[in-house]
Amino acid sequence: MQRRKTRTRRPELGAALAAALCLAGCGGGSQHRAAPQPKLPPPVATALASRSDDVAQTLAAGDSCRALTLAQQLQQETVAAINAGRVPAPFQEQLGSTVGDLVARIRCVPAVKPHDSGKHKGKDKQKHERDD
Repeated sequence: MQRRKTRTRRPELGAALAAALCLAGCGGGSQHRAAPQPKLPPPVATALASRSDDVAQTLAAGDSCRALTLAQQLQQETVAAINAGRVPAPFQEQLGSTVGDLVARIRCVPAVKPHDSGKHKGKDKQKHERDD
């Protein structure tokens, strides 16, 4: 049995989170009056969706370390919103785990610094040759 590797695109994670936040903030448009569905308050949904978009854009730009920092800030804001009671109970677990998953998937890969142009390569070598 051969296992296939699947790779989730990082910008798609941010977009999925933003979509989930927007949908959670929307009310149903149906005509019949069932029990009101809980909604994420618009200011909370807007703030978290904006942070999520920032993470996605930063990942798309290739800055994984900055994206990780932004995702961690998003996670802190999400936890703070949940703890403050601004996120309805039906959304708390899913929202928290989605943001946690986003943070866990981002790997900070620092940019490689360009190599030295060779200006100083011979200095140490000459010093050691004289010592011999």
